[in-house]
Amino acid sequence: MRDAAKPMAQEQSSNHFIYMNNAATAWPRAPGVADAVCAALNAPPASAGRATGGDTAVLGECRSRIASLLGVSTPERIILTSGATLSLNIAIHGLALNPGDRAVTSVFEHNSMLRPLAHIQDRAGIAVDIVGLDSSGFIDSQDYETALSRAPRLVALNHVSNVTGAVQNVKPLFAQARAAGAVTLLDASQSLGHMPVNAEELNADIVAFTGHKGLRGPAGTGGLYVAPSVDLEPVIVGGTGVRSDLRRQPEDMPLRLEAGTPNMPAFAGLAAALHWLEQYGADFMSREHALGQRLNQGLSHIPGVRIFSAPDQTSQFPGIVSFSIQGWSVEEAGFVLSESHGIACRTGLHCAPLIHGAVGSAPRGTVRLSVSGFNTMEHVDAAIAAVEQLASCAS
Repeated sequence: MRDAAKPMAQEQSSNHFIYMNNAATAWPRAPGVADAVCAALNAPPASAGRATGGDTAVLGECRSRIASLLGVSTPERIILTSGATLSLNIAIHGLALNPGDRAVTSVFEHNSMLRPLAHIQDRAGIAVDIVGLDSSGFIDSQDYETALSRAPRLVALNHVSNVTGAVQNVKPLFAQARAAGAVTLLDASQSLGHMPVNAEELNADIVAFTGHKGLRGPAGTGGLYVAPSVDLEPVIVGGTGVRSDLRRQPEDMPLRLEAGTPNMPAFAGLAAALHWLEQYGADFMSREHALGQRLNQGLSHIPGVRIFSAPDQTSQFPGIVSFSIQGWSVEEAGFVLSESHGIACRTGLHCAPLIHGAVGSAPRGTVRLSVSGFNTMEHVDAAIAAVEQLASCAS
């Protein structure tokens, strides 16, 4: 694993550039991704179903490897999409909730979850209960139980916050939701590829994920796992290459929820990323978690720096650290880290507006550093030193 990571980590250092924005998009990609994309672009086009009556080898490989990652035995229930945003929209709109139905979510959520829920709330008269956080930074159990007492049809929760890095213990939460009669939807955008995500063990009926973060594949890839017990209405309909005589979208999965020509070069890249992850993922994740813990601990000891990230979570720390520096706006701090220190970071609300009010970083948000296993301890120490320098300038 170290041999696979080391050349790219050295390349970052030699260019005086340290990439710590992996929670937005992972970089570098997994080894082999770029070559797979180029090979697919240079090869004769092959569209799923249109020549062979089924998946191409690339799409089949993506489904089977993702099913294995999620611990499910039904790869045909893996829907391939352009990313988590489309996946969450397919799930939320596909449940076809009726006026008067209820959904439950939390302040943890990304706008890719919050906005589809807001649209069905406004357009279809769906009631949405948004659960707050407790003093430890996790979903408030009392508020959650109150929301479940109203008999929701959907409970939709983020697995890992892209702001605080908190890993939500969704297994018991989803068990309670199922007992209340709800379908459970997990947003695994910040967890799949960073830690084990077993759909059945977590009591998740639907799992949305993206390819360009923890899976380290190309942007424009992602998907949705839909358990056999859940039936979603198609949100996007059209060509499938097979069953073209049907007036409506075929009932068979995955065709029922997939329409149009898939982005074959991107999925070839995703297949390569999944293959690499299967070989090196465990060591890579362990390295990432250790780097994240070191970063979190180092920044927490700097006077004038306020950490908004979750407490250390042992082996599951996802490498996301959010903070502010006294005397600096988050935008100014991020600019100086980037331009003067060569550290790529992210500033602002990170497309997750509600959690900032809950943790006290509203209205401007935070500076966010997010590491991967391709970073090094030297990168982390350089970032800590850079933040310490900024903090000392303001004191």
